[in-house]
Amino acid sequence: MAHERIPVTGGCLCGAVRYEVSEPPTAGSYCHCAMCRKQSGSLSGAAMEFSWAAFRFTKGELKYYQSSAGAKRGFCGNCGSRMAFVSEGDPKVWVSVGSLDHPEDWPMTKGASWGRSQHIYVGSKVVWYAIGDGLPQQATE
Repeated sequence: MAHERIPVTGGCLCGAVRYEVSEPPTAGSYCHCAMCRKQSGSLSGAAMEFSWAAFRFTKGELKYYQSSAGAKRGFCGNCGSRMAFVSEGDPKVWVSVGSLDHPEDWPMTKGASWGRSQHIYVGSKVVWYAIGDGLPQQATE
């Protein structure tokens, strides 16, 4: 059972970058777009949406890669851990689920108590991968 610890904490593989968020996530997403697949090195990118106003770094800072117009991806400059996706002017930040200290607190499952999760850009997913978790699926965003 999820404990839903607040603050939500996390960091990179080497420990050079740490963060905490004083509010729970507002949404979860498995993104199947080509950029998220490439950046994560996996079949999809799993991320949770948080308020930027509630987010703060407690150690170090991210380096950013401008992946598209108005959007950048944050990672640890030392170990390369993927940690954030930021859109220009957006009051929200998407944080990599893998960077959370306790991802078990925030299950990205159908009917989760904390918020809605979904699969996005399924029109771009790897064709042999079958999604079977019952979450909503969007062809694009």
